[in-house]
Amino acid sequence: MIPDAYDLKRIVRAHRARFWLPDLLEGFEFAPVWRFADQAQFDSDDVDALARRLAAGPQRLPHPETIFELSDRSRTIRSQIVYARQRDDGIEAVWLALWRSPRRWTDIHAHVRIADGGIAEFATNPALRDAGLAEQSGQAAAAIVWRGLAILASAASVRERQIAPIRRTPFARDGVRGWTWHQVAIDPARLRAASEPLGGSHASPRWHLRRGHWRQLPDGRRIFVRQCEVGDPARGGVVKDFAVEARQA
Repeated sequence: MIPDAYDLKRIVRAHRARFWLPDLLEGFEFAPVWRFADQAQFDSDDVDALARRLAAGPQRLPHPETIFELSDRSRTIRSQIVYARQRDDGIEAVWLALWRSPRRWTDIHAHVRIADGGIAEFATNPALRDAGLAEQSGQAAAAIVWRGLAILASAASVRERQIAPIRRTPFARDGVRGWTWHQVAIDPARLRAASEPLGGSHASPRWHLRRGHWRQLPDGRRIFVRQCEVGDPARGGVVKDFAVEARQA
């Protein structure tokens, strides 16, 4: 199986100028692909807790230009794609998706900037008439970056895959490069070890949840303040995962 991102690489190579904020797709057709096939594991509470913990530190991509592809379980979306690029002050990323039926790619729905410390701000495509879809796209872009980096840092089993030479020809003809891609699976043992509370004398005797929320700044920007746990996470809590299922009107 070839990641859906390779089909999008061909489209971006030929039609990048037609996308919203086309400069943010520079280098897309050459970027390495990291594909996450198990959305249930990707969305799990353990991954979320790990992502919250690591989001407080430096945000570093595995490659200066990285494509994250998440296989989607919904009836409407086949794949979510986040193209992320490393910046001096954090990560800049865009979110796109492949609809199932009819099969078609979206334009860029959201542009997100993620800073060290677990804060993201986003702008959405002004052509989107569905405000709910626009906000969900921005949330999904940040969540995919945070969760993807957490999995790669602590809980990943990565298998390098090669696109067979016989299948490269149409992609190469359209200017696509990069025939090695990465199939990422969550290693349960590593995830459990990485997600365990630290305990000891530094553990808080009480637990509470600081919910993530969007904050309106005086200059009109909206920033996402990342949800985090304070105290002992072993005492439980409810985490609301992102979901993007609505169609553009």
